[in-house]
Amino acid sequence: MENYRNTNWVKWENRNKIENIKYPGIYSIAVTDENIEGRQFEMINEIEYIGMTNSNGGLRSRLSQFDSTIKRIRLNHGGAHRFIGKYWNYEEVKDKLYVSICPFECGNNKSNTDDLIAMGEVAKAEYIFWIDYIKKHGRYPIFNDKNSSPKPNFISVSKEGILK
Repeated sequence: MENYRNTNWVKWENRNKIENIKYPGIYSIAVTDENIEGRQFEMINEIEYIGMTNSNGGLRSRLSQFDSTIKRIRLNHGGAHRFIGKYWNYEEVKDKLYVSICPFECGNNKSNTDDLIAMGEVAKAEYIFWIDYIKKHGRYPIFNDKNSSPKPNFISVSKEGILK
């Protein structure tokens, strides 16, 4: 993999404490019974989703969207929507969730050419992460593969929140 600097694995509940989470970047989400918190990032088989963001809210905001979707509060993350097709019960999976981020320090100012270059690098990096995962495991992470893990159609949204 190119010279990307990922954080060590962090328990899902501790994600907002990760340094530089305010920036755009790549995030990898793993589901495992093994406690991997604090371990150096590797392309482990247990990675079930690799995503990216260039939004103004950075990685914190995108991971919050993932979280609100897997908690079935709001359906605002496509990968997380597929995730709840397999892991319907948040309480049963939350202690098995880990995240590692690869932040790209930039101001996310679309008028600044340096920021635009950095945001382009984020988009490129997502493909490189997928390629590295595929080379190691022979497939996409499960929830990046829209064909093998489609969004469940048994979920609807109401004013009060998401229903079964």
